[in-house]
Amino acid sequence: MMRHRLISRWGIALALLLFTTALRAQEHIVARIVDAQTGEPLPFASVYVNGNSSTISNVEGEFFVDAAPDDTLRFSYVGYRTRWIRAADVGPTVALKADSETLGQVTVLGTDFIVEQVYERLKKEQKRHKKEPCNFFYRQLTYNDNRCMAFLEAFFEGLSAIQVEELSLVTGRYVSVASSLTANPLNFYTFAQVPVFSKRKRPFYDEQLVPIHPRFHKAYDVASQAVSDGERTVYRVDFQPRDTACWAVKGSIYVDAETFQLLRFEGQGQRDIVKHKVRGIGWVMPIDYSFVVNYIDDNGFTEVESVYFTTHFNCLDLDYDTTGILYNVGERYVKGQGRMGFNDNLPWNIRKQGIDRKFWEDNEVVKRTPLEEEALEIFEHDNLIGVY
Repeated sequence: MMRHRLISRWGIALALLLFTTALRAQEHIVARIVDAQTGEPLPFASVYVNGNSSTISNVEGEFFVDAAPDDTLRFSYVGYRTRWIRAADVGPTVALKADSETLGQVTVLGTDFIVEQVYERLKKEQKRHKKEPCNFFYRQLTYNDNRCMAFLEAFFEGLSAIQVEELSLVTGRYVSVASSLTANPLNFYTFAQVPVFSKRKRPFYDEQLVPIHPRFHKAYDVASQAVSDGERTVYRVDFQPRDTACWAVKGSIYVDAETFQLLRFEGQGQRDIVKHKVRGIGWVMPIDYSFVVNYIDDNGFTEVESVYFTTHFNCLDLDYDTTGILYNVGERYVKGQGRMGFNDNLPWNIRKQGIDRKFWEDNEVVKRTPLEEEALEIFEHDNLIGVY
C-alpha cells in the first residue's frame, strides 16, 4: 500500500511538472499589426515580451516572436494606443487604435520652447551616454529596374544614443549580381545613420544641417501641433529648411509632451548624393532619400530603436532602388562574436570573415517581407549566398 501511494505521488508530481513545462513551452507567433480603423499595416511597431524589447514589425506590419502561452506581449506605435495581449490570445492580426483627438496648434508652450527642451534633454543624455555600445541587425534589398540585384544581412556594433554612430561590422552575408554596368549596391547602410541632433551653435554647410541644434530657428521654418491618443499627449514638430540649396535633413519629430522624450523622426534628405563607378568611370548622382527613425528609453536615455530608409536614383537610364532596416538588438545574438573595423568596402570585410550558415538560420530577428523572402530563396536556390 505504501509503495502504491509513493508511486501515485511521483505520478502526480511528474504530471504537474509536464503540465508546467507545457505551459512554458515556446510558441512561434506570427502576426500582422494594423490600424484598427483602416486595416492598413503599421510598419516598425515595437513588440515586447514580458517588458523586454524583442522585435519590430516589418514594412508590411508583420512580425514573429517566440513566447510562452502565458507571456504578455506589448505592442506600441507612436500615435496609437498601446496594447497588452497574452501570447496565447494573439491572433493573425493585432489592431491598434489611432490618435483619438487632435488638440490643434501648440499655443501655451510655443514651438521654440518645445524644441529647446528637446535639445537640452538630448545634450545632457549625449554627454552621459554617448559612448555606450550596442549591437544592430541590418537587412538591405536593392533593385535595378525591378530586378533584384543584391541582398545583404549583417550585425554591426555601434553607438545608439540619440543617433547611430561609429558602426563596425561584426558578421554578415550578402549576394550581389552587380555587373560592370551597375553600381555597387552594398554600402548603402551608411544611410541608416540618420542625424537629428548637433551641439554646434550656428547653422553649418560643410556638414549635414539637422533639426535639433541651438539655433534651429535660423535655419528652419518650424510648426507644431499636439495630439492625444487617450493615454498621453504627443507634440509633432515639422522642420522645413529655409535654404533649399544646402545639404540638410527635413521632416517631423514626435515628442512626449510631459518628458520631452524624442519618440520618432521621419522625413527626407535634401541635396543628398551617391558616388559610384560604372565601367571604371566615377559618377556623382542626386539621390532621393527618405527615412523613419524610432527611439526608446529602455536603458534610461534616448537611443535609436530602429531605422528604415529608402533610396532611389537614376544613372545611364537605369533606376536603382534600395531599402534598408536597422534594428537595435542590444546585447543579443552577437555577444562574443569577432568585431571588425569600419570600412566602406563592406563586401571585402564580409568575404574576409566568411559565412556561418547556421548562425544566419538562427538569427532572422526581423521578419522578412515577401519580396525579401523571394530574393533570398532565389539566391539560396542558386547557391549564390557566400559566393563572391
